[in-house]
Amino acid sequence: MDPSWLRPPCSQFSVRLNREPKTGNNKGKLGPARVINLVSGFRQPVSSRENDWSPEPGSQSPECSKGNSVSQARAISKELTHNWPKVKEEMQFLGRYLTKWNLVKAITILSEARKSRFLRSRRPKYGSMNKGFTDEELERFFSVIKDPKAHLLFSFQAVLGLRIGEAVRLNIKDINLKTRELRIFTEKSGKTDYLLIPEKLFDTTLHYIGAYEKEIAMSKGYLFFSFTEGRRTKATDPHITTHTARSIFTDIIKTAKLEEIYGYSKANHPKPLYRLSPHSLRHYAITNFSKKNSGNVILASKFARHSNIQVTMTYIYTKKEELYASIERVNDEKLLIKVREMQDKL
Repeated sequence: MDPSWLRPPCSQFSVRLNREPKTGNNKGKLGPARVINLVSGFRQPVSSRENDWSPEPGSQSPECSKGNSVSQARAISKELTHNWPKVKEEMQFLGRYLTKWNLVKAITILSEARKSRFLRSRRPKYGSMNKGFTDEELERFFSVIKDPKAHLLFSFQAVLGLRIGEAVRLNIKDINLKTRELRIFTEKSGKTDYLLIPEKLFDTTLHYIGAYEKEIAMSKGYLFFSFTEGRRTKATDPHITTHTARSIFTDIIKTAKLEEIYGYSKANHPKPLYRLSPHSLRHYAITNFSKKNSGNVILASKFARHSNIQVTMTYIYTKKEELYASIERVNDEKLLIKVREMQDKL
């Protein structure tokens, strides 16, 4: 494949910021009694069979109207957020003195709550479907990008397989100009890794830095800078957020007409699940690296910075045609051997 998509466009990049919720100052103190009062106010028993009712994810108690339950839940959430230091202190106290069995139950309750509230439940599973880009799709994707910043950002993902959170945080200090090495703080493992930047991508990066030298310097060296205040907090680093990057990616996918829905999330308001996402660029990079290195999975695992080689296997996509052709070759060879053995016996 001709990596002509690595050449960035010349037009300027318009920055968009995600809006992060403001946090207020902690007001008052929140003790165990206050937590119990808040929760009990959210759901009062209506019969002696109260304990027989067990809620499912997204469900409500029978006597609560939808509007009231939502507003009360938000009030509780806001109260707990504002008083998080006290809540944390009490949880640490329980962690020190609960029995092992009760501690396991407490952890299970919190884990299940996290899954039901914040993790997407995919239906159907994509199974053997290719979650990465094909060569043709990748060319279409980069052909419609007009902004140099977005072009370079997604190039790092498609070439070096960076996660979106790693890509938006790239800093000029992470690039060794002599060796072309890129220093990456791997989010999941919490380790620092190094990858060699291919020459073409390295040259593109140098031209980009030269064009935006002033902006990069003002943003403490972040390549994908952002100065728009929006609702950002003072502690926020001056680079675009992952939310912004995903939003830009979605717009590009729509422009390139690469939207492909393979299912819907299981929720009160189902959302479409798109086959291609920013992580699909990482899928492509790992698959492409493996193929170009004769399917060396161990090397691909090092490239992907996975601690478990089994995880790398889930990223490497094999076309159905390639699989079928391999099956044909293997079976034809075995069949040929059997026929020759039969001929020798006659």
